[in-house]
Amino acid sequence: MILRFIPVLFVLTACSLLPAGRSERAGYFHTQVKPVLQQHCLQCHNGSLPPPALNLASKAAAFKRSASGRDYILAGAPDRSLLISAVQRGGTHPQMMPRTEVSLTDDQIGMLREWIEDGAYWPEGPAGTLHAQKSAENP
Repeated sequence: MILRFIPVLFVLTACSLLPAGRSERAGYFHTQVKPVLQQHCLQCHNGSLPPPALNLASKAAAFKRSASGRDYILAGAPDRSLLISAVQRGGTHPQMMPRTEVSLTDDQIGMLREWIEDGAYWPEGPAGTLHAQKSAENP
């Protein structure tokens, strides 16, 4: 009798491991990821010579590799993404990102990790173009 339920359990487990649909990932990007990047990162990481060559204004710019060959954002691998290392204030640089008195919250860092782990959905074109915005914590 139990053997009849094993295929059903397998299907249910496999379905729960599927990534969220495109519309869900787009919604997550626009409501969670984009505001954090625009309010905490774009003041510096924007334009032709952002520090340290990381431009977060568009998908094409953000998914480039660093001069050392490491990925700033590696879809599916937050622990190998320099963005996560920087916002967690890990690595060798004594003052990591953001370089303000206000660090990202654990929830914001967790959201960025989850976003990257789920494939780092970022739309092309105008919908995926970011613009610096001020936040209440970082005027």
